[in-house]
Amino acid sequence: MVTHHRRMRPAHALALLLLAGGAQAQSGGSIAVKCGGLLDMRSEALRHNVVVLIQGSRIQDIVTTPPTGAQTIDLGSATCLPGLMDLHAHIFMDPSVTNVADNYLKRSSAAKTLGGLRRAQNMLNNGFTTLRDPSDMDEYFGLVDLKQALVRGDFVGPRLFVAPHALTPPGGHADINDLAPDVAVHSFGRLVTGTDAMRNAVRNEIKYGADWIKLYVTGGVMSSHDDPRVQEFTDDEIRAGVEETHRHRKKITVHAIGTEGIKASVRAGVDSVEHGILIDDEGIQLMLDRGTFLVPTLYVLNYIVQEGEKAGIPAENVAKGRSVIEDRDRNIRKAFAAGVKLAFGTDTIFPEKYGPREFALLVKLGLTPFRAIRSATLGSAELMGLDKELGSIERGKLADIVAVPGNPLDDVRQLEHVQFVMKEGQVIRNDVRP
Repeated sequence: MVTHHRRMRPAHALALLLLAGGAQAQSGGSIAVKCGGLLDMRSEALRHNVVVLIQGSRIQDIVTTPPTGAQTIDLGSATCLPGLMDLHAHIFMDPSVTNVADNYLKRSSAAKTLGGLRRAQNMLNNGFTTLRDPSDMDEYFGLVDLKQALVRGDFVGPRLFVAPHALTPPGGHADINDLAPDVAVHSFGRLVTGTDAMRNAVRNEIKYGADWIKLYVTGGVMSSHDDPRVQEFTDDEIRAGVEETHRHRKKITVHAIGTEGIKASVRAGVDSVEHGILIDDEGIQLMLDRGTFLVPTLYVLNYIVQEGEKAGIPAENVAKGRSVIEDRDRNIRKAFAAGVKLAFGTDTIFPEKYGPREFALLVKLGLTPFRAIRSATLGSAELMGLDKELGSIERGKLADIVAVPGNPLDDVRQLEHVQFVMKEGQVIRNDVRP
């Protein structure tokens, strides 16, 4: 039976799914998704006129003709790709509140969690079927609660992996440094000093549901009174965090902009480095030797520098961003050329609809369109340990599929125009007119 999906606005489509409890496109039987093109993440080839056959939540086969009796979703000339992954999504942040302290202090945990659900659903609607939130601005464990609600199926949303709180030294990137010293306010991260405190903090995060651990190893751009070039945790503190995390069979990532902080983190054995702006040749070689992933988050810095004043970002933060952006372009271009392992992240302090702009910047700094797309699919799946289930459209894997109108290998900006989203065999969005 061939079904014709009438075109609806994405927000309306998602609302109907929420009201319907996220029903499958068809109860029982198989679904045949006809793709004008399909990007093969193993061969780098664009296959033409293929059909992805789905049974339940998984890909049953890839064929050329829909079988008799299958519910067919005809995507016309659209190109199908695996569901996208954003491994640096701060979904609890409100992009309209550009001061870090205000974002943390003026919104309750419940408000942040509800806002995070909305942002996560918007990102799913834009093709991101998997998110990792590497710490957010909540005193409590709303991220864990939201993740568990999505696992239970209480809401339609992306799969979510979380590091609930950043671990930061006093005065670090996840501390609130622009308040009076006699104001009794907690850091939005967890303050840590010393190796014993580091191990205890890691244990507490894992105790309450952390999938990942996140350390803020250097200063940052969007924080006050710290220097992104400075390594703020000691080598021993970083090593203690890595050892304790891995002992619990979890993974650990670090916010690291400055050169020495990057290298200290890689030597300690972290699984990924976020940003990596001031990485040098030695740091690149260390990452290659140890197989450490880089999550470059390019667009966020361009947003701060180019849109920050208009968006209301404080002048201090815009100036810090401007001071490192040229170095970033030079250093990250070298890391790309060297072949450092890559995963995809956007650092969504901006409206989530802008996230796909990351792809064009990855290409601008030297990646081919395929490598840019791979970073958000199979590369991210490898970092997350999910590559047997996700990251490519292959027989037996979960049916996470997105479609764009043109050929993204010719123009990677097609990823900014997602028309179709499926997660585990469930149609989230279909704007295609075959």
